[in-house]
Amino acid sequence: MNKKVLELMIKQYEQCRTPEVVAAIQEQEKLSQTMRDKKAVFDKYTDQSVEFLRIGTEKFVGKFPEFKELLSKGETKLDVVGNALNLALNNPNKLEEINSKMKEIEELRKNEELTPLLTQSLYEYMVAFSDFEIKLKKDREKLFSSAYKDKMAAYADKGILLYYLETPDLPLLDSEINGCDILESLFCNDCSGLRILLSPFFQMDNPGISMKRKQEDIFVTIELINNGFYRSAVRNLFALLDSEHKKAANAYEGIIEKKQSYKKGLQRANKIDKLINSLDDLWIETAWDKVNKYYAKVVSTSPVERVIHRNSIVHGDYDKELIEVDEFSATKLMLLWLNLRLIADYLCNKEEILDNLLLYLPSFILHLKDDLS
Repeated sequence: MNKKVLELMIKQYEQCRTPEVVAAIQEQEKLSQTMRDKKAVFDKYTDQSVEFLRIGTEKFVGKFPEFKELLSKGETKLDVVGNALNLALNNPNKLEEINSKMKEIEELRKNEELTPLLTQSLYEYMVAFSDFEIKLKKDREKLFSSAYKDKMAAYADKGILLYYLETPDLPLLDSEINGCDILESLFCNDCSGLRILLSPFFQMDNPGISMKRKQEDIFVTIELINNGFYRSAVRNLFALLDSEHKKAANAYEGIIEKKQSYKKGLQRANKIDKLINSLDDLWIETAWDKVNKYYAKVVSTSPVERVIHRNSIVHGDYDKELIEVDEFSATKLMLLWLNLRLIADYLCNKEEILDNLLLYLPSFILHLKDDLS
């Protein structure tokens, strides 16, 4: 570790210990933990409900095939919800008939008994999610000065993407600190900076199959960077980047509009653009703009100076200098992945809440209707 990196770490520690930043970090962590706890409860009930519905629906349709088209009509989830609501409001006798027959299926009865717990856990998760999101927005507006954000933007144009920050931890405005120092602080000392930065991905409760595979790739990528196998690390990162790009682009598909497939990178980028622009979050808008521009350079047909060229590395042009990768370039690509991952998570978390709200919207409206009658 060189002297400048050590100075950066000391200044970073000092910057994180101001009363204002300490208070923000503590409150963010408290709200984040509450959100994770509520999400875990909601996921537990959701998993049970999905299994009851999977088995129960199959039995119901097998026993009463005449209701299959009636209950699944529509190209989007909004269509299905609208049809169910229309049936409930305009043909209550038919709804009563369906409900009566559903009670003949054990798994559907169990799911109905589970519904109050599921809806309550959804509500509590929504509140916790909103509380954390509001706090994070306020802290970013309050703690990140215009000069600090301008410096972040300048670094982002060089591929040093720092929009994962929730408080202004790095001493970016210090004239003695530069981008190379920031990158070196992440990969030096056995990549301890990267390990700490990415540790939340290894501490997830009950990760799914897809996330377990990504955890393996992230772990291996850090080890490859640490051992100097930068080109192999970058190949791993390209797969991780593609996965998050697809994940972000597929958010909200089939909910309000008919589900589409986005096979090309530009199509996916345009879809993500559309989603980001529909949300009121300037930080995420800025982060996506910078991520998208740098990612476009990485995957461009023609090489961009001082930017990793994906095509040369993936297609194995071993005779060209374009496949030469160093620890700085590999770490930049890791930051690109981290920022894209957080954007994809942001979109997918909002999608999940909307999706579940639509699922319970008919019963909620009917409940209000009965209360007002």
